[in-house]
Amino acid sequence: MSGSESTNSSSIDKVLTLLEEIGDHPEGISLAALVKRTQIAKTTGFRILETLKERQYVMLDSATERYHLDLKSLELGIKGLMNVNLVEVSIPYLKKLSAKTEETCFLGVYNDGHVVYLYKSEGTLSIQTNAQLGARLPAYCTGIGKALLAFQPQEEIDRVLSKPLTAFTEKTLVDRVALYEVLADIRLKGYSLDNEENEEGLTCVAHPIFNYTGSVVGALSVAGPTHRMQRKIERVNQELEQVCSLISRRLGYLGK
Repeated sequence: MSGSESTNSSSIDKVLTLLEEIGDHPEGISLAALVKRTQIAKTTGFRILETLKERQYVMLDSATERYHLDLKSLELGIKGLMNVNLVEVSIPYLKKLSAKTEETCFLGVYNDGHVVYLYKSEGTLSIQTNAQLGARLPAYCTGIGKALLAFQPQEEIDRVLSKPLTAFTEKTLVDRVALYEVLADIRLKGYSLDNEENEEGLTCVAHPIFNYTGSVVGALSVAGPTHRMQRKIERVNQELEQVCSLISRRLGYLGK
């Protein structure tokens, strides 16, 4: 590799390192913290961030002086992750589902131990939740995440559960043996529940979506305040099961 090629490679590596570090901090991260965590020189890091800001890949919150990913990064991430057919097919069903259940419905896909939310349709009884469009949350403690993780290869499940597991609420399950049992139960029943495991006061039910190869390609969830969801969880679950079954068939799935 020539000197110029080596320099270019090093520059690209720094750009990607900064973007990945900012992406790991949804609450934002300061320049000082970025420099400390990436070991990139402050002047170099600042210069790169200015370019990324101009190109709308990152934004700087002037109030907190923290960097966040901007629209261009979100667009690239979603384009790389999403199955276009899955999204196009799911959106009309998701809108009808949110209207019928009156709750907020989400579409998400699996990525490296996390669920990435690709689409959200709000019902008449909308909620505030961490599961925003483009959000990336742990799979082991979210409704969609568990519905996706349960149908991953065993090696992937082992890899994800071997990592440190954070308790986000008092109800977050971090016992690995118990989580293996939960995932096995999801495969048996065909759906997952998040009973305030990721956010206090929030309950959701989720079902996986399969494609023509029988592989899980996404999942839908219906989420709402626990006091409302508990009263109608069975009806919502039935509606969700029908919708996910229809979408799976549209994608060529020949299973049940």
